[in-house]
Amino acid sequence: MLKLRVMTALVLFPLAVSAILFLSESTFAVFVGFIILLGAYEWAGFAKFPSVLAKMAYVLIVAITIFSLWLMNFALSVSIMNNIATGFWLFAIILLIGFPNYFKLFYQANLLIAIIGLFLLTLTWYALISLQAIDTFTFAQTTITGPYLVLSVMMLVWIADTGAYFSGKRFGKNKLAPQISPGKTIEGVLGGLLLAIVIVSLFTLWSGGSMKDYVYIISITTLTVLFSVMGDLLESLFKRQAKLKDSGHLLPGHGGILDRIDSVTAAAPIFFITLSWLYVIH
Repeated sequence: MLKLRVMTALVLFPLAVSAILFLSESTFAVFVGFIILLGAYEWAGFAKFPSVLAKMAYVLIVAITIFSLWLMNFALSVSIMNNIATGFWLFAIILLIGFPNYFKLFYQANLLIAIIGLFLLTLTWYALISLQAIDTFTFAQTTITGPYLVLSVMMLVWIADTGAYFSGKRFGKNKLAPQISPGKTIEGVLGGLLLAIVIVSLFTLWSGGSMKDYVYIISITTLTVLFSVMGDLLESLFKRQAKLKDSGHLLPGHGGILDRIDSVTAAAPIFFITLSWLYVIH
């Protein structure tokens, strides 16, 4: 299994990085949209849609929503979309904290689960496309373009996951959410967060950042990493209620698409929101 996971990762990693850095805005939007639609098919399984046809109908609804946003050329202002994303993830926090009591409302509520998936997947697409479309972002004495901002949020997730794995394996004792994801520990989360903060601090030092830059970048990193964990937990929660071990079987050794992008579904919107709040982006 480990060999299969590594082989799949060796294929996916360069593909993802190449797509982020070298695709045009429109092609990147289609590429991310395709991944999101694969995730939508898996989410339809969480909502216990009874047939392939019903699942494809759900995928079509998600596709129409994304395409409508694209056709409107993001007519909804950034602040409106950011407010929607903020409200959604505050709702997700309440859901996670209240598990399993609040979650009893979702048993047999397949339509509600489907609507949650629609919001989650659409907001993920919107955040990634919005980040990639940024022309210039000046951090300290460094100018960063949109594709590198997308790569930055992906790297934060990868770094935090790596730190959490090794920290949890070495020091993990206290379970973070045993009823949702028994393998996650508080020590693992803190280890992942610490590693991410150390790396962005070194980058800030290398970039000649001011104290304000340090405060801002650590704030962005902290929120992004913590919410990436919530994205992971939210997907695990809906998998659990659907009695599924993996969201799918598309990726050998890794499960489904949602199993790979669960952290990104929260990290990308929160990264974009905090970046919009703290910096002027063009």
